Amino acid sequence: MTDTTLRAARRRRRRTALEAVILALGVGLLFWGTDALARTGAESLLERNIQDVTGVVERPQVEVHGSFLLAQAIRGAYDEVEVSVVDVRSGPLQVRRVEATLQDVRVPFRDLVLRDIRRVGIGRADDRVTLRFSDLNSYFEVTGRPLRLTGGDDGRVTMRGFFNVLGQTIPVTAQVSLSVDDSQLRITPEEIDTGNTTLSQASRLFLDQRLNFTVPLDTLPFGQQLTNITSDREAIYLQAQSTALILRP
Repeated sequence: MTDTTLRAARRRRRRTALEAVILALGVGLLFWGTDALARTGAESLLERNIQDVTGVVERPQVEVHGSFLLAQAIRGAYDEVEVSVVDVRSGPLQVRRVEATLQDVRVPFRDLVLRDIRRVGIGRADDRVTLRFSDLNSYFEVTGRPLRLTGGDDGRVTMRGFFNVLGQTIPVTAQVSLSVDDSQLRITPEEIDTGNTTLSQASRLFLDQRLNFTVPLDTLPFGQQLTNITSDREAIYLQAQSTALILRP
């Protein structure tokens, strides 16, 4: 074989190899673009669906996790989705923020292609809920409770207000404990100070009943069962969870 023939053969091999590399890159870029498009489309549709379900003004933020998202989109099941929603209404109560980790999120591929989600199935939801004291106090005002709660950096919560007890208007300051009771925030007085006012046993019992109450949170969009609670100077932070949810606009 002559040198000219060998050089021509090497050029053909190099050209074939280059074409193979270009084809592989093209297929990779096409797959990457399709995968990115599927991710963006799923996130956009979920944002719209969650906004319709919750009625919030500000569009929620949604992030779909996982690589090779196109495969998840085709099977209509997303392994994990992070959601952040602000200013959620739970009846007359405004909840500042709900951050949720959703697992096994079901959105049919047909709905994704048609860009029309009819419903979203969720296998499990874990929520982090931020409830500001300012919003909670506005709720008390709307619902006719003459009290305010303030938080401290040490996690202690103080209740202040004026209460009508058996014909007496009594100034009250109380340290309270916060707990969770299924889908409710429970507020329980621990140390009650009525200043210089002396109460009868009946009046004190009545006051205890007035100061011991719950705040319903069963309309949270994802986790309906409250599991934990902490607080600081600004807000109360709750954790909630739920399984087998269906979101419909």
